[in-house]
Amino acid sequence: MPITNASLIPNLRLATALDGALRVLLHDEMSLRTTGSIVNLGSINGSGSAASTIRYAGLDGFDAFDSVGEVALVPEKPFVTTSAQIAVGRAALRCDMSDLANITGFAQDVDPARLAQSMVGGYEQYFNELAAAAINTLPTVVGSAGVDMSTDDFYDAIFALEAASVPGPYYCLLNPVQIGNLQESLRGEAGAAQFMPATAEMLKIRPQGYQGQFLGVDIYRSDKVVVDGGGDAHGGMWGLGCMGYKNGTMINPQGGVVTSPSGEIVVEFERIAVSATTVIVGHAYLGLSVIEQARGVQLRTDGT
Repeated sequence: MPITNASLIPNLRLATALDGALRVLLHDEMSLRTTGSIVNLGSINGSGSAASTIRYAGLDGFDAFDSVGEVALVPEKPFVTTSAQIAVGRAALRCDMSDLANITGFAQDVDPARLAQSMVGGYEQYFNELAAAAINTLPTVVGSAGVDMSTDDFYDAIFALEAASVPGPYYCLLNPVQIGNLQESLRGEAGAAQFMPATAEMLKIRPQGYQGQFLGVDIYRSDKVVVDGGGDAHGGMWGLGCMGYKNGTMINPQGGVVTSPSGEIVVEFERIAVSATTVIVGHAYLGLSVIEQARGVQLRTDGT
């Protein structure tokens, strides 16, 4: 009787061979933090508080001169001030791995070092969630509930920002369904205004998730855009200064740790001897808020 592959499977062959490469499951890897569309307001380190007040005053032309008579008394104008709050809080992600799972791994496999590296992506997605939640609080809303995103909605958002004297550049964040509906609407449009899709050259200088430019507005896609109970997505368009964030960085962390180049993420390794496991925990301290509502609008349209 010949030796066959089937006869060797119980002891000398595998029923199925594992491919050598380790691939990442499909998910949204977009990083809004690296687009420059949200103002980095610095660190809370050494500030004495985890919360910060962002101060605004009506200066540099907020109030215009008035025409007055030659000897008339100049009336006083109320001096306008306002403020916004950013509270920095802790965010974390934990993974545990047993020794046996680690030592039986392939050359390319899940191990504590790879899990630590993966924490960076987890932080970026948390940042996106905070930004999407902030956009959902903007009081000015364009679009229609239950209706597909259209070029008219996009024009309305630009008009709202221009009417509020918001300087450019403008940024737009939409969920995947809104992006698809906008592109569908664009197919029926004609004229000089054209959608400029992302090219390979553009993607070299912009993060994953960049979709292109329309009417001078940079458009990004994220599945972290808030979708309400009625199936409407709450995307948004804003000018620089609409949102801001602050962070905190760990100072001289002890033990086995890895710190990101920016210091925003610290990954700690903890050994649990009694269970022969390694605990990998990523830490970050972050706060993100709308700091000037007038600089942004919600784009609320069908999102499912």
